[in-house]
Amino acid sequence: MVGHNPLFSWRDSRGDIRPMVKTHAIERVNSILMTWGWGTTFGHSFQIGGTSFYLAKKVDPEIVRIAGCWKLLAYETYIRAFEQISLLHLANATIL
Repeated sequence: MVGHNPLFSWRDSRGDIRPMVKTHAIERVNSILMTWGWGTTFGHSFQIGGTSFYLAKKVDPEIVRIAGCWKLLAYETYIRAFEQISLLHLANATIL
């Protein structure tokens, strides 16, 4: 049943549904990036991107930390950097 399959899944050569695991997802993304000559990425890139996205959407930072499985010190370091970058971009933004 489609509704009971993992959100990110694929069919193997026998037709069985398999969940997409991190290693396979990163391998697939990297194969596409390499095809286009854009280098490679790591799983951490997605964690940072997701964190930035939800912080920009004003989701409670503690919720973002817990959902992203961040260790407190790493998260605090990242959140400070995110705030500094955000302020820099806001300072350089022009009103149209």
